[in-house]
Amino acid sequence: MSKIKYLLVTDIPAPWREKVYENVYNKLGDKFHVIYCNYNEKRRLWKFSLGNHPKTFLYGFTSTKIGSKENYFNFGIIPFLFKHQPQIIICFSFNPTIFLSFLLGKFLRSKMALFVDTWLERDRNISIFQKIIRKIACNFFADAFIGPSKKTLLWFKHYNKNLNENSLFLSALCADNDYFNNYLKNEVIEKKYDILFSGRIVEEKNPIFFAEVAKKVKNKRGICKVLIIGEGDGFIKREMFKVLEEGNITYYFAGFIHHKDLPKYYSQAKLLLLPTSGDCWGVVLNEAMVCGLPVITTNMTAAAGELVIDGENGYILPLDSELWAEKICSLLTDEEKYKTFSLKAKEKVSEFTFEQAAQGIIDAIKYLENLRK
Repeated sequence: MSKIKYLLVTDIPAPWREKVYENVYNKLGDKFHVIYCNYNEKRRLWKFSLGNHPKTFLYGFTSTKIGSKENYFNFGIIPFLFKHQPQIIICFSFNPTIFLSFLLGKFLRSKMALFVDTWLERDRNISIFQKIIRKIACNFFADAFIGPSKKTLLWFKHYNKNLNENSLFLSALCADNDYFNNYLKNEVIEKKYDILFSGRIVEEKNPIFFAEVAKKVKNKRGICKVLIIGEGDGFIKREMFKVLEEGNITYYFAGFIHHKDLPKYYSQAKLLLLPTSGDCWGVVLNEAMVCGLPVITTNMTAAAGELVIDGENGYILPLDSELWAEKICSLLTDEEKYKTFSLKAKEKVSEFTFEQAAQGIIDAIKYLENLRK
């Protein structure tokens, strides 16, 4: 193994990050290395190709509380860090392995960056202990800060009032724009469905609200065909279907769809609805917009106002089913308006690329290198 100068420690591989790391590796070479705490989370059903970059999966064990994410304890990080002594360590998110990396990095006099996807509204219900952990990381360990949105950069400023503006870097969450565009280049796919739900069928995504909106759209237009992509909580899924059936809604439940087939499904719908109560970003928005779908979401995703521009490529609305139904009908019944929103959606999402996301990480590394001089 070549000398590791730049180490990124993260929880699991993710389809919206693997090609980002691959792009970083293409620029920095074997000096860049990624460590993973686990291969996947229990809640994730996805299968995708890992990026072409040097990587290590650590042995360890996982602690899971009911209804919460996994916590990773990978004590293999200790000999790894002492062996390679990287000059720069980027720590993604919060778990015991990440904090061990911060502590050891401090001992080894590495320069360190904190990399998170969250933002203040997403964190509004966290515990006092979690807030203290965030404050410690931002004030005593991190020399630079990386996030996917401007709202995440505000999150860093909230926890460290004295941070240097030059220490903040954006690394966007992206869909695989090239793959989607190449898939669709020679395809003519019939838009059989009016609205699409895509994602985990869990409480914070408000799938039952989605179903209520579909009922109101049908009441206004006389028709509303629905496509549902995703899996999740069995009870919530049954309740969602019950509401749709009570409204005599024609719907197709596709279940979980692997990444390689997503363009075919997105392109069968006219609009994506993401009625979230709390998302770090919502890459389903990117995926839908690459396919030319206008989107409707809430202000509880960091993508609102950055990717989704209200009144241009979609709408950002409160959870008012009547208002959602009105906006949906306004798009579905006005062909010129729909075409304009669709074009604006494709234009805007083209700004969010793996290359741009990689450059944010590379710029953070360059900043940390300058701090070492």
